[in-house]
Amino acid sequence: MSEIALFVHSTGTGPFMWKPFLADTPEHITALTPTNRGYSPTDLLARGTPFCLADEVAHLIAQIPEGTTGLHLVAHSYGGLAALALAQTVKLPVRSIWLYEPVLFAPLRAAQASLSPKVAADVELLFEDPRFLMDEAAGGDATWLERFVDYWNTPGTWASMTEKAKFMAQMVGWKMFQEVRMVSTEAKAFEHYAFQVPLTLVHGEKTTSPAAEMVRRLAQVNPQARVEVLTGAGHMGVLHAPEAVQPTLLRHWAALTNA
Repeated sequence: MSEIALFVHSTGTGPFMWKPFLADTPEHITALTPTNRGYSPTDLLARGTPFCLADEVAHLIAQIPEGTTGLHLVAHSYGGLAALALAQTVKLPVRSIWLYEPVLFAPLRAAQASLSPKVAADVELLFEDPRFLMDEAAGGDATWLERFVDYWNTPGTWASMTEKAKFMAQMVGWKMFQEVRMVSTEAKAFEHYAFQVPLTLVHGEKTTSPAAEMVRRLAQVNPQARVEVLTGAGHMGVLHAPEAVQPTLLRHWAALTNA
């Protein structure tokens, strides 16, 4: 019997992103960093392979040892959506959730009429080309990946990557395409992601306006949530500025200990 912290990585990354944070996990909690489906060399998804959020949740559940008495979810971006869906599995003993910019474009798009003009325009601009979600022949290819990588980083990021890094991204491009589809079409309304457990929501000051709005709306339906905004950080802060993100997770663990 034990408590587990399940660290769920984001699109196009891997368990390596959590390495700077693992040593700070409380002693009574065991940290697990599973690889999402479609990222391991022996588990690549061939183009055309169907995949849905329920498949990812089932995969993550399979990583949780029998006898786990408490589950703490730590996740980033797409991993945040997977963690939220996982937390809705009533048989799991979820004790706390820490999320850095969970991505739920589907409910944001559904709430388009209630968004501020800035957020609404940014969402519309991202999805104005339906091929980004619907063109299975091109989804996950180099052109698609360039748009995805540059959106969450800065223009020119893809071009600056090494050929090896681009090759590795294209190896998992189909799964990345499926993940973007999931956050854009499968996420439920924000009200469905209301929980009673301690919740920390973090976003970067320099992230996109839709990403910040997703955090704000999740906080609205979770009044117990602690919201932290990191000065100077963007969407990929977990990967590029772990030293800035780390204190937010430390405060999350400390709040549980002091509760």
